[in-house]
Amino acid sequence: MVNVARISRKTTITCTILCQLVIVTYMLLRLFSLKYSDNKLFFRGYFPYDVTISPNYELTMIGQAIAMTCSSIFYSTVDTFIAMLILHACGQLSNLKEDLMKIHLYNKNNLHRTLKKIVQKHDNVNRFSETVENCFNLMLLFQMLGCIIQLCFQTFQAIVELEQRIVFQIIFLCIYTVTAMVQLLLYCYVGEKLTFESAIFQSIDIADTAYNCEWYSLPPKNARLLVIIMCRAVASPLKLTAGKFCWFTILLYSQI
Repeated sequence: MVNVARISRKTTITCTILCQLVIVTYMLLRLFSLKYSDNKLFFRGYFPYDVTISPNYELTMIGQAIAMTCSSIFYSTVDTFIAMLILHACGQLSNLKEDLMKIHLYNKNNLHRTLKKIVQKHDNVNRFSETVENCFNLMLLFQMLGCIIQLCFQTFQAIVELEQRIVFQIIFLCIYTVTAMVQLLLYCYVGEKLTFESAIFQSIDIADTAYNCEWYSLPPKNARLLVIIMCRAVASPLKLTAGKFCWFTILLYSQI
């Protein structure tokens, strides 16, 4: 769990920095190009006051800058929050495997209670992963489709501006495209880790661990509890999907 917390922390910092980099780059390039544009604000908009006079103009610019910064923070927070939940489930499965490896070392008097806790914990981890999947799969579908559409339009715009040799806009589009790709990579990475490393590899590994532990030295009543873990581990692979349509994996990322 310490490793999971460390990975989640680094992921959160990286995503936040990337989103802020996009905002800072856009504001700097926008300020540089204001004298060549008929729009003197960061974004076009309609306001119930005259934005061409001071201090309305300065306050509007500050307001738009604050709104962009807050929006980027909220945007990266959702991505990293989902990744943190999935990584948390993977860490719990690793802890569960460690508990099974030491099952023969537990006190014989408390063995039945310990096995019961392990079975309940395994069921809770599965329910937790399924809850995360059911809550966010539709949102992840729109995120994936939105990312695909963004990549198409941004790449087309970059090609058009490359012909016009607009260097600053090309730089911004490159940074923006890299950020969008990293966002999609984050979903595919945690989905790959959950599906193949924890759901398939770790779950099958948990079943193998339950079988390879010294179950023959346990009382028959306690040894039968391991069958529940083995059946649940093999029969219910965990996964992260986009609207139940496809699994988030590195293969999906490469196809996109």
